[in-house]
Amino acid sequence: MMKWKYTMKMFTIMFSVAAVLTACGGGAKETPKPEATSSTEVTPSETSSTDPVSTEATTSGSNGNEQTGSATEEGRIGMDSTMEELEQKYTDKLGYIRIPISDHPIRRISENGSKNVNISNYGDAVVDLNAGVPVHSDSQKLIDDAFPFFTTVQAPDVSYVTWEEATNMERAMVKTLFIAREGLLITEDAMKNKDYSSQEFRDSMNFFTVTAKFESMAPVAQHPYDITLTTLYEKARKSWGQLAAMDPEQDEAAFAEMYKTARKDANNAMGFLNVVLSTNEEERIKEIYGE
Repeated sequence: MMKWKYTMKMFTIMFSVAAVLTACGGGAKETPKPEATSSTEVTPSETSSTDPVSTEATTSGSNGNEQTGSATEEGRIGMDSTMEELEQKYTDKLGYIRIPISDHPIRRISENGSKNVNISNYGDAVVDLNAGVPVHSDSQKLIDDAFPFFTTVQAPDVSYVTWEEATNMERAMVKTLFIAREGLLITEDAMKNKDYSSQEFRDSMNFFTVTAKFESMAPVAQHPYDITLTTLYEKARKSWGQLAAMDPEQDEAAFAEMYKTARKDANNAMGFLNVVLSTNEEERIKEIYGE
Protein backbone atom coordinates (compact mmCIF):
# COMPACT_ATOMS: atom_id res chain seq x y z
CA MET A 1 0.00 0.00 0.00
CA MET A 2 1.32 3.40 -0.96
CA LYS A 3 2.09 5.96 1.74
CA TRP A 4 0.01 9.11 1.85
CA LYS A 5 1.64 12.49 1.39
CA TYR A 6 1.42 15.36 3.83
CA THR A 7 1.24 18.09 1.21
CA MET A 8 -1.75 20.40 1.48
CA LYS A 9 -1.97 20.69 -2.29
CA MET A 10 -5.58 20.30 -3.43
CA PHE A 11 -7.21 19.70 -6.77
CA THR A 12 -9.33 22.28 -8.54
CA ILE A 13 -12.86 21.82 -7.18
CA MET A 14 -15.46 21.57 -9.93
CA PHE A 15 -19.08 22.75 -10.29
CA SER A 16 -20.98 23.74 -7.12
CA VAL A 17 -18.41 22.01 -4.93
CA ALA A 18 -16.08 24.95 -5.58
CA ALA A 19 -17.39 26.62 -2.43
CA VAL A 20 -17.38 23.58 -0.18
CA LEU A 21 -13.82 23.62 1.09
CA THR A 22 -13.98 27.24 2.20
CA ALA A 23 -17.63 27.66 3.15
CA CYS A 24 -18.94 27.95 6.68
CA GLY A 25 -22.44 27.07 7.79
CA GLY A 26 -24.31 23.95 8.61
CA GLY A 27 -26.61 20.94 8.72
CA ALA A 28 -26.92 18.77 11.83
CA LYS A 29 -27.68 15.06 11.63
CA GLU A 30 -31.22 15.27 12.97
CA THR A 31 -33.27 13.89 10.08
CA PRO A 32 -34.84 10.43 10.49
CA LYS A 33 -32.85 7.53 9.16
CA PRO A 34 -34.18 5.83 6.01
CA GLU A 35 -33.97 2.13 5.39
CA ALA A 36 -30.36 1.08 4.87
CA THR A 37 -29.15 1.17 1.29
CA SER A 38 -26.04 0.17 -0.61
CA SER A 39 -26.50 -3.50 0.13
CA THR A 40 -26.64 -6.53 -2.11
CA GLU A 41 -30.00 -8.25 -2.39
CA VAL A 42 -29.77 -12.01 -2.69
CA THR A 43 -32.56 -14.20 -4.04
CA PRO A 44 -32.67 -17.96 -4.69
CA SER A 45 -33.34 -17.61 -8.41
CA GLU A 46 -31.35 -14.62 -9.68
CA THR A 47 -27.81 -14.43 -11.04
CA SER A 48 -25.27 -11.81 -10.04
CA SER A 49 -25.33 -8.30 -11.44
CA THR A 50 -22.61 -5.70 -11.79
CA ASP A 51 -24.73 -2.93 -10.23
CA PRO A 52 -22.61 -1.85 -7.21
CA VAL A 53 -25.50 -0.40 -5.21
CA SER A 54 -28.36 -2.86 -5.51
CA THR A 55 -27.51 -6.23 -6.96
CA GLU A 56 -28.66 -9.81 -6.82
CA ALA A 57 -26.67 -13.03 -6.62
CA THR A 58 -27.28 -16.76 -6.48
CA THR A 59 -27.60 -18.27 -3.02
CA SER A 60 -28.83 -21.42 -1.36
CA GLY A 61 -30.85 -19.44 1.15
CA SER A 62 -30.35 -18.44 4.79
CA ASN A 63 -31.46 -19.82 8.09
CA GLY A 64 -31.47 -16.33 9.62
CA ASN A 65 -29.06 -17.26 12.41
CA GLU A 66 -25.67 -15.63 12.97
CA GLN A 67 -22.84 -18.05 12.35
CA THR A 68 -19.30 -18.16 13.62
CA GLY A 69 -16.16 -18.85 11.67
CA SER A 70 -15.26 -17.74 8.17
CA ALA A 71 -17.03 -14.78 6.59
CA THR A 72 -17.57 -16.97 3.54
CA GLU A 73 -18.60 -20.13 5.38
CA GLU A 74 -20.12 -22.82 3.12
CA GLY A 75 -19.14 -20.78 0.09
CA ARG A 76 -21.58 -17.99 0.87
CA ILE A 77 -20.76 -14.31 1.16
CA GLY A 78 -21.04 -12.86 4.65
CA MET A 79 -22.25 -14.19 7.98
CA ASP A 80 -25.94 -15.03 8.45
CA SER A 81 -27.71 -12.60 10.79
CA THR A 82 -31.06 -11.03 11.49
CA MET A 83 -31.52 -7.29 11.88
CA GLU A 84 -32.76 -7.86 15.42
CA GLU A 85 -29.52 -9.63 16.33
CA LEU A 86 -27.37 -6.85 14.88
CA GLU A 87 -29.36 -4.12 16.59
CA GLN A 88 -29.08 -5.83 19.96
CA LYS A 89 -25.37 -6.62 19.72
CA TYR A 90 -23.80 -3.81 17.70
CA THR A 91 -25.93 -0.65 17.97
CA ASP A 92 -24.04 2.28 19.53
CA LYS A 93 -25.46 5.19 21.53
CA LEU A 94 -26.17 7.14 18.32
CA GLY A 95 -28.23 4.31 16.89
CA TYR A 96 -25.70 3.17 14.31
CA ILE A 97 -24.90 -0.50 13.83
CA ARG A 98 -21.11 -0.81 13.92
CA ILE A 99 -19.45 -4.18 13.47
CA PRO A 100 -15.68 -4.38 14.06
CA ILE A 101 -13.59 -5.88 11.29
CA SER A 102 -12.67 -8.71 13.64
CA ASP A 103 -16.36 -9.67 13.88
CA HIS A 104 -16.92 -9.89 10.10
CA PRO A 105 -18.76 -6.70 9.00
CA ILE A 106 -20.24 -8.32 5.88
CA ARG A 107 -23.60 -9.74 6.94
CA ARG A 108 -26.39 -11.66 5.25
CA ILE A 109 -29.59 -10.18 6.63
CA SER A 110 -32.58 -12.48 6.37
CA GLU A 111 -36.12 -11.19 6.01
CA ASN A 112 -38.89 -12.64 8.14
CA GLY A 113 -41.19 -14.81 6.09
CA SER A 114 -39.05 -14.53 2.97
CA LYS A 115 -36.14 -16.38 1.39
CA ASN A 116 -34.60 -13.06 0.34
CA VAL A 117 -31.32 -12.06 1.97
CA ASN A 118 -29.61 -8.65 1.88
CA ILE A 119 -25.81 -8.61 2.01
CA SER A 120 -24.52 -5.44 3.68
CA ASN A 121 -21.31 -4.02 5.08
CA TYR A 122 -21.77 -2.79 8.66
CA GLY A 123 -18.11 -1.90 9.21
CA ASP A 124 -16.47 1.52 8.83
CA ALA A 125 -14.25 0.62 5.89
CA VAL A 126 -14.61 -0.42 2.26
CA VAL A 127 -14.47 -4.20 2.56
CA ASP A 128 -13.78 -7.05 0.16
CA LEU A 129 -16.99 -9.10 0.07
CA ASN A 130 -15.21 -12.42 -0.22
CA ALA A 131 -12.33 -11.91 2.23
CA GLY A 132 -14.19 -9.72 4.72
CA VAL A 133 -11.19 -7.38 5.13
CA PRO A 134 -10.66 -3.70 4.20
CA VAL A 135 -9.37 -2.99 0.70
CA HIS A 136 -7.43 0.02 2.01
CA SER A 137 -5.21 0.94 4.91
CA ASP A 138 -7.20 0.93 8.15
CA SER A 139 -4.59 2.17 10.60
CA GLN A 140 -5.03 4.72 13.36
CA LYS A 141 -2.24 6.75 11.76
CA LEU A 142 -4.31 7.11 8.58
CA ILE A 143 -7.34 8.23 10.59
CA ASP A 144 -5.25 10.74 12.56
CA ASP A 145 -4.04 12.29 9.30
CA ALA A 146 -7.15 12.00 7.17
CA PHE A 147 -9.94 13.06 9.55
CA PRO A 148 -8.50 16.52 10.31
CA PHE A 149 -7.69 16.97 6.62
CA PHE A 150 -11.31 16.56 5.59
CA THR A 151 -12.60 18.72 8.45
CA THR A 152 -10.71 21.55 10.15
CA VAL A 153 -8.01 21.84 7.48
CA GLN A 154 -10.60 22.58 4.81
CA ALA A 155 -12.88 24.89 6.78
CA PRO A 156 -11.33 25.73 10.16
CA ASP A 157 -14.18 28.01 11.26
CA VAL A 158 -16.76 25.25 11.00
CA SER A 159 -17.76 22.95 13.87
CA TYR A 160 -17.39 19.23 13.12
CA VAL A 161 -18.55 15.94 14.60
CA THR A 162 -15.98 13.75 16.29
CA TRP A 163 -14.68 10.53 14.75
CA GLU A 164 -16.89 8.61 17.18
CA GLU A 165 -19.96 10.47 15.90
CA ALA A 166 -19.26 9.99 12.18
CA THR A 167 -21.31 7.37 10.35
CA ASN A 168 -19.69 4.19 9.06
CA MET A 169 -19.92 5.52 5.51
CA GLU A 170 -18.32 8.84 6.47
CA ARG A 171 -15.46 7.04 8.23
CA ALA A 172 -14.87 4.76 5.26
CA MET A 173 -14.79 7.74 2.91
CA VAL A 174 -12.32 9.60 5.14
CA LYS A 175 -9.91 6.69 4.71
CA THR A 176 -10.61 5.83 1.09
CA LEU A 177 -10.77 9.35 -0.34
CA PHE A 178 -7.60 10.40 1.48
CA ILE A 179 -5.66 7.57 -0.15
CA ALA A 180 -7.36 8.22 -3.50
CA ARG A 181 -6.36 11.87 -3.29
CA GLU A 182 -2.73 10.88 -2.89
CA GLY A 183 -3.05 8.46 -5.77
CA LEU A 184 -4.38 11.22 -8.00
CA LEU A 185 -1.53 13.53 -6.95
CA ILE A 186 0.96 10.79 -7.78
CA THR A 187 -0.76 10.29 -11.13
CA GLU A 188 -0.61 14.00 -11.85
CA ASP A 189 3.15 14.04 -11.14
CA ALA A 190 3.65 11.04 -13.41
CA MET A 191 1.79 12.80 -16.20
CA LYS A 192 3.86 15.97 -15.80
CA ASN A 193 7.12 14.01 -15.86
CA LYS A 194 5.89 11.55 -18.50
CA ASP A 195 7.22 8.78 -16.30
CA TYR A 196 4.86 5.95 -15.39
CA SER A 197 7.44 3.48 -14.16
CA SER A 198 7.51 4.30 -10.45
CA GLN A 199 6.21 1.90 -7.82
CA GLU A 200 4.06 4.69 -6.39
CA PHE A 201 2.27 5.11 -9.71
CA ARG A 202 1.70 1.36 -10.04
CA ASP A 203 0.42 1.21 -6.46
CA SER A 204 -1.97 4.07 -7.21
CA MET A 205 -3.38 2.33 -10.26
CA ASN A 206 -3.72 -0.89 -8.27
CA PHE A 207 -5.64 0.94 -5.54
CA PHE A 208 -8.01 2.42 -8.10
CA THR A 209 -8.48 -0.99 -9.71
CA VAL A 210 -9.30 -2.64 -6.39
CA THR A 211 -11.75 0.03 -5.22
CA ALA A 212 -13.58 -0.14 -8.57
CA LYS A 213 -14.23 -3.86 -8.29
CA PHE A 214 -17.76 -5.09 -7.60
CA GLU A 215 -16.45 -7.05 -4.61
CA SER A 216 -15.26 -3.85 -2.88
CA MET A 217 -18.31 -2.85 -0.83
CA ALA A 218 -18.74 0.46 0.97
CA PRO A 219 -20.66 0.54 4.27
CA VAL A 220 -24.44 0.42 4.13
CA ALA A 221 -26.13 3.80 4.48
CA GLN A 222 -27.54 4.43 7.95
CA HIS A 223 -28.20 8.18 7.61
CA PRO A 224 -29.96 10.11 4.81
CA TYR A 225 -26.79 11.91 3.75
CA ASP A 226 -24.97 8.59 3.52
CA ILE A 227 -27.08 7.90 0.45
CA THR A 228 -25.78 10.97 -1.40
CA LEU A 229 -22.24 10.24 -0.27
CA THR A 230 -22.61 6.69 -1.55
CA THR A 231 -23.80 7.96 -4.94
CA LEU A 232 -20.83 10.33 -5.24
CA TYR A 233 -18.40 7.59 -4.22
CA GLU A 234 -19.85 5.09 -6.68
CA LYS A 235 -19.34 7.60 -9.48
CA ALA A 236 -15.80 8.35 -8.35
CA ARG A 237 -14.68 4.75 -8.03
CA LYS A 238 -16.09 3.95 -11.47
CA SER A 239 -13.96 6.68 -13.03
CA TRP A 240 -10.92 5.53 -11.02
CA GLY A 241 -11.32 2.06 -12.44
CA GLN A 242 -11.59 3.43 -15.96
CA LEU A 243 -8.43 5.48 -15.43
CA ALA A 244 -6.50 2.49 -14.08
CA ALA A 245 -7.57 0.38 -17.06
CA MET A 246 -5.87 2.77 -19.50
CA ASP A 247 -2.27 2.75 -20.69
CA PRO A 248 -0.96 6.33 -20.41
CA GLU A 249 2.03 5.59 -22.62
CA GLN A 250 -0.19 4.34 -25.41
CA ASP A 251 -2.53 7.36 -25.44
CA GLU A 252 -1.46 10.18 -23.15
CA ALA A 253 -4.22 12.53 -24.33
CA ALA A 254 -7.01 10.07 -23.57
CA PHE A 255 -5.43 9.23 -20.21
CA ALA A 256 -5.23 12.94 -19.35
CA GLU A 257 -8.92 13.42 -20.15
CA MET A 258 -9.89 10.46 -18.04
CA TYR A 259 -7.72 11.80 -15.23
CA LYS A 260 -9.69 15.06 -15.29
CA THR A 261 -12.91 13.11 -14.86
CA ALA A 262 -11.47 10.98 -12.05
CA ARG A 263 -10.18 14.08 -10.29
CA LYS A 264 -13.49 15.91 -10.66
CA ASP A 265 -15.47 12.96 -9.30
CA ALA A 266 -13.08 12.60 -6.37
CA ASN A 267 -13.37 16.29 -5.57
CA ASN A 268 -17.14 16.18 -5.61
CA ALA A 269 -17.10 13.32 -3.09
CA MET A 270 -14.42 15.00 -0.94
CA GLY A 271 -16.30 18.29 -0.92
CA PHE A 272 -19.54 16.68 0.18
CA LEU A 273 -17.68 14.68 2.83
CA ASN A 274 -16.40 17.89 4.38
CA VAL A 275 -19.94 19.23 4.53
CA VAL A 276 -21.62 16.18 6.06
CA LEU A 277 -18.93 15.90 8.74
CA SER A 278 -19.91 19.34 10.03
CA THR A 279 -22.40 19.74 12.87
CA ASN A 280 -24.50 22.23 10.86
CA GLU A 281 -24.48 20.23 7.65
CA GLU A 282 -28.09 20.93 6.67
CA GLU A 283 -27.51 24.68 6.54
CA ARG A 284 -24.27 24.25 4.58
CA ILE A 285 -25.89 21.90 2.09
CA LYS A 286 -28.64 24.47 1.41
CA GLU A 287 -26.05 27.24 1.15
CA ILE A 288 -23.77 25.38 -1.24
CA TYR A 289 -26.07 23.07 -3.21
CA GLY A 290 -29.37 24.91 -2.91
CA GLU A 291 -32.73 23.72 -1.60
